[in-house]
This record gives sequence, structure tokens and C-alpha cells, in this order.
Amino acid sequence: MKKKGVSALLGTICLIGLFLALSFATAKPGLAQVKESSIKLRCYYHASPVGGQAEFYKAWIKKVGEATKGRLEIVFYPGASLGPPMEAYKMIASGAVDMGCVIVGFYPGRFPLTDVVQLPFLGLPSAVVGSRVYWDLYERFPEFRKEYQDVKVLILYTDAPTPIGSNKAIRKAEDVKGLKIRALAGSPTEMIKALGGSPVLMPPGEIYTSMERKVIDGWMISWEAVIGHRLQEVSKYFTTANMYQPALTFLMNEGAWKKLPPDIQKIVEEHSGAAGAEFFGKEFDRFNKEGIEIVRKMKGKEIIPLSPEQVEKWRAICKPIWDKWVAEMEAKGLPGKAVLGEAQKLVAKYTKQYHP
Repeated sequence: MKKKGVSALLGTICLIGLFLALSFATAKPGLAQVKESSIKLRCYYHASPVGGQAEFYKAWIKKVGEATKGRLEIVFYPGASLGPPMEAYKMIASGAVDMGCVIVGFYPGRFPLTDVVQLPFLGLPSAVVGSRVYWDLYERFPEFRKEYQDVKVLILYTDAPTPIGSNKAIRKAEDVKGLKIRALAGSPTEMIKALGGSPVLMPPGEIYTSMERKVIDGWMISWEAVIGHRLQEVSKYFTTANMYQPALTFLMNEGAWKKLPPDIQKIVEEHSGAAGAEFFGKEFDRFNKEGIEIVRKMKGKEIIPLSPEQVEKWRAICKPIWDKWVAEMEAKGLPGKAVLGEAQKLVAKYTKQYHP
């Protein structure tokens, strides 16, 4: 009996061991999948979670997540919930966040060559053209790339030319004189100064209350952001022309990038670069058109296109900004003249491609 009992016990132990071995073998791939799917990145975003730009960031994140079959999860944090826009670049470079949107115009002097795409009246008809020009300049000039040397560049893109929103009709250059207008640093600031206005640098989220309290008289920001921040509620007039277009960047922390598996890096890169610039540019254009239509249908609002004569006048007023920018770049040993010349060629090339 004892012999039979021992044999039975040994048999039971063997069966349990076999069961555990099979369980571990079948569970192992699942555990590996869980480990892979746990790659999470925090994505910083400065503005409204309901604006057009937020929507195409979320669309890009979704496309990348699906392409990696869920192995990469990018968590989107809009509304400057992780910190102020003026600190976005530092947060990404230091690793406080993994990736995010950086507005070049919040960093005076930090991206000197990049400011070329913000020059007033450069002739950019749309965000997709501006975005392709921006990316090509980055690829063609090592001095341009050096401005981003401590981060991983995913997408470089521009908005479409922005309107000036105000509660005073701006129909001619003289109407800007004395007005306090929210504008980004660099060429946009120089443009407002040249027209006799006072530029004010502030995050998008502060524009609404600043208009309500008459801290500022007007603003320059994209049509999609007008709707995202409800600026049509505190503004009556919207003056339009191909004035200037903000430069924006989608950047990633180098350390976070290097930790990604090579196949996931490849997928992210397939959705970035020129392809990403085109996607972001086209989406910006789509949401800007929607914003214009919303304002156009509102009672008591007026969209004021500058007359051809005024466009030429504004362009002439702003031309010294170009000359000053080139001179400053050359004085720093940077190829300002070459970059501006190439930018103009690329504007013509991509305008013909996207607006034949």
C-alpha cells in the first residue's frame, strides 16, 4: 500500500509539474506582449483640447498606435496641463516629458534660422506649403539642424497665415498704430512693431481673458485656435492677408527615443519627417477653413481681407525685417542669405505642387 501510495504521489507531482510547465510555456508569449504594450510616452500639448491642432495630434497618435499594434501608447496631455508653453522645449530636452509640441515663437533667439519661415509676407499660401518648406530647409542645411541638436525631431510644420483679430476695424496699415496685439517672438513681433503696434507675447490660453479685460487690443493666431479658444466671442473684426505663419515643432526626448525598439522607431519615423509635415499641414489647412466658415456665419462679425494696395503697402513696410534678419544671421556666421533664397525657391515649388 505504501508503495502504491508513493507511486501515486509521484505521479501526481509529475502531472502538476507538467501542468505548470505547459502553463508557463503558453503564458510566456502573453507576458512578453504585456511587457511590449506597456511602452508609454507622455505627449505635451499647450493649447485647447478641442481645437483643430489637438485633433490632428490625436489622429497622428492613433495612427502610430495602430501601426505598432498597440505596443506603443502615447498619452496626450493638452491644455498645458504639464507646464507652461514657454517651458515646453526644456521639458522635452530634459525628459520631464517624453515628447510634445513646441512653438518656436515662444523662444526668442533660440531658433534663429527657423525664423525664416515666419518672415512676414514670405508668400506661403497654406500650412501644407509652409510645412514642406520648413522640413526641407531642416534637411538641407546642417546649421538649421543644429538648432535642434539636443532633441529628436519628429515633425516640423507651420500654420497657415494668421488673421489679426480685434475690436477695432483694421483696414489699412495706419489702423495698427498704438494697438497692443498678441504676437509671437521673432519676425511676428517685428512686424507689429514696424506697423506701429505694441506686440505682447502670451500663451494662447490667456488671450480670451486679456481681450475681455482690454489688456490687449487684438491678437494674431490661427483660425483653428480662434475656435478652440472661443476668441470669436471677444473679437469683432478679423483682418486677413498672407501676413505671417507661426512655426511649430513636434519633438521628442533623445533618451526616450533611444529606448524604443528599432521596429517601433521605424514606424514612428514613417509617420514623421516629410510625411508628417504634409499630414500636419493639410490638417491645419482643413481646420483653419472650418474656423473661417464658423466666423463668417456669425452675426456681428466682419472678416476684412486687405486690399491689394494695402497688401503691397504692408509688404513694403515689412521688407526691412527681411534685410535685418539676413544681416543678423550673417553676422552670427549663419547662412541667412542662402536659407532665405532656398526658402523662396521652395515656396514656389510647393505652391505649384499643392495649389496648381
